[in-house]
Amino acid sequence: MYVKQRGLFAREKGGRLLNSAEASWLHTLYITYAETLYRIACYRLQDANRAQDLLHSVFLAAAQKVPALQAHENPLGWLLRALNYELSHEFARQAKQTAQEQPLHPPPAGLAPTPPPSLGLAEVLPVQLSPRDREILLLFYEEGLSYQEIAQRLGVPVSTCGTWLSRARKHCRAYLSHSPGFPD
Repeated sequence: MYVKQRGLFAREKGGRLLNSAEASWLHTLYITYAETLYRIACYRLQDANRAQDLLHSVFLAAAQKVPALQAHENPLGWLLRALNYELSHEFARQAKQTAQEQPLHPPPAGLAPTPPPSLGLAEVLPVQLSPRDREILLLFYEEGLSYQEIAQRLGVPVSTCGTWLSRARKHCRAYLSHSPGFPD
């Protein structure tokens, strides 16, 4: 059962709705990261409707795990992994379609071929990113390392690590926002 609260659908869990603090936190998480996740899904799927469906699936999963997600040190990393999971299942579903199972709305000609079913964050990131940007984003979001751990691994000060990560996020957003097929 879903109940609309503050613009989101809060999932009933264990016989109770999300409390107002949880619903508010989830709403803030949605407002903060939904556009980024949507752009990544659009980039990979080349289908805005399926991207929106996957985004909703990710946030429904988040609604079911709000207390654990609130305790997680990197909620965006959790959301990216959940999106990657949804994307891999979508690609697996597409790969299993037989010749007789034609989609109701065939994709427009000229779209990128369907990627392999098991995607990592490295495959989702824009190809235009520099190796350093790609590496620091992977260390932070995929491996879940803290600034201190990344700095130690790369042999740089923690402040430099923070600067590099900030720039890498900025570059990633810029490349995703200028990718073809994305709404402005």
